Amino acid sequence: MKARKVVIYGKEDVRIIDYDIDENNLDKDDVLIETEISLISAGTELSRVFALKKGATYPVYPGYCSVGRVLKTGENISEVKAGDRVMFSGAHASALLFNRVKSDGGTLYKLKDETDSKNAAFMVMCWIAMNGILPAEVKLGDNVAIMGLGTLGIITALYYQLAGCNVLCFDLSEARCKLAQKMGVINVCNCSPDEQVEKAMKYFGSDGADIAVDATGNSRCIMTAVEMTGKYGQLLLLGSPRETVEADVSIPFYAIHSKMLKVIGALNRKYPFYPEKGNRISIKRYLAYIEKLLSEGKLPVNKIISHVIEPDENVLLEAYRGLMYKKDEYTGVIIDWSR
Repeated sequence: MKARKVVIYGKEDVRIIDYDIDENNLDKDDVLIETEISLISAGTELSRVFALKKGATYPVYPGYCSVGRVLKTGENISEVKAGDRVMFSGAHASALLFNRVKSDGGTLYKLKDETDSKNAAFMVMCWIAMNGILPAEVKLGDNVAIMGLGTLGIITALYYQLAGCNVLCFDLSEARCKLAQKMGVINVCNCSPDEQVEKAMKYFGSDGADIAVDATGNSRCIMTAVEMTGKYGQLLLLGSPRETVEADVSIPFYAIHSKMLKVIGALNRKYPFYPEKGNRISIKRYLAYIEKLLSEGKLPVNKIISHVIEPDENVLLEAYRGLMYKKDEYTGVIIDWSR
């Protein structure tokens, strides 16, 4: 079977290559999937395309938010069958052999017939955003500060609002603040870092936030979040800090110490995919909840989509550059493999 896939060979060296799939020699855990669409991750993928992650090796096969239809399965696969429409953490490709056991993300989820494909393409991102709330000790009426209103920040803010929290969000971009409001985020603040702590204290009161979530991966934003979090508060690091920042770390470390803050690394590898005895949290369980929220319009992720592109090398690189340098214009990019 002939197929195409995206490969990053180095800084801004993005190609789409042809390759063959041996559809008659599936591993027992393989699922042959024809991809319909895949969503670009503006965090992980940009860090590779623009060589932001130190020590990263190439080539890289990017992508982990895809929707497609099952063509064939290995003998160990029982949860999906040929003809099923699925959301899976597969790389950008027109078709591929997906192995949940060997996959880095390990997500394979059968979609309901009524679930919109573009909504489904955001389900992995919605799960990642879940890690900004599930590890926290959340109470009704908690004061929550969200740093950054990219895809993860907006979705995380909506989760906290659904949980009955008093949420205030910060972003330097007026356009992203407007997008967040369009999606139902109630309280947003488009102001400079120097103003953010003052705004938070005025909004929450002098005690500050009970919970702060950094969804930017920017170390300076994390330090600001530490400053606006009140005594005995919680700070969740949802974004992945990658770029070097020079600062006096004693200032935030002293604040963490003196305010007795609980800092939580919120990488999306904490929970198992399948339910386990004694653990109510599993990825599969919350994907079903996310799918329900999407169908009810409580997570209007379709409003994030700014571009649907064809799988062309030049168009793809232009999209990566847009996501990197024109963040107000490029808010969400989907690759349509049917084109």
